[in-house]
Amino acid sequence: MSLQSVINDIYAIQFEHVRTYVLENQPEGTITLIDTAFEENGEELVETIENEFGSIDRVIITHGDHGHHGGLDHVMEAFDPELVAADNESKLHEAIDYEPDVRFEDDDVLDGNIRVIQIPGHTDATSALLLQDRDILISGDALDGADRAGLPEGYLLPPPALFNEDHEAAEINLYDLLQYDFDTVLVFHGSNVFENPKQKLDDFLVEREWDPRP
Repeated sequence: MSLQSVINDIYAIQFEHVRTYVLENQPEGTITLIDTAFEENGEELVETIENEFGSIDRVIITHGDHGHHGGLDHVMEAFDPELVAADNESKLHEAIDYEPDVRFEDDDVLDGNIRVIQIPGHTDATSALLLQDRDILISGDALDGADRAGLPEGYLLPPPALFNEDHEAAEINLYDLLQYDFDTVLVFHGSNVFENPKQKLDDFLVEREWDPRP
């Protein structure tokens, strides 16, 4: 496990197979955790948060995969934060014992000017989070760094087909991201993309078998 400052007030906590993110001051004076890694990472996640941030005010879960909510029990017991999750992510709600304080839907704006962009396909309601004041997209599992698939760093791919409930939808629905402005994409698997991520995503989608645009 390692802690890294990614961009001002955004930190990544890296585990073997996944990372989580911590946002400071979004909104001002608060600390938000995005996802909680696997259950086996929970104790170490809590210890890191306590050592580096003291506590958290809110946890946002991007989707229902165990590697993104598995450590939730540890986090809730340690900090009792506000829990924020998608209203329509049945895979998540069947797996956790907590009722979210805030349930969001596609295009909702959470406190801190964080817009939810849902990209169904990986799961029913996989949610990317757009920090609108900063043009930073936190991908959920809508996108991975290309190096996760053994390709060069600096590019983006959807998750591998075997991890997607509907792989075609997981690719087609990525077109929805192109209507938003972002110049950085932070992913949970593979390397983050800091140079021209939107154009690179557009270039990738143009080469696919399906293109829903006129």
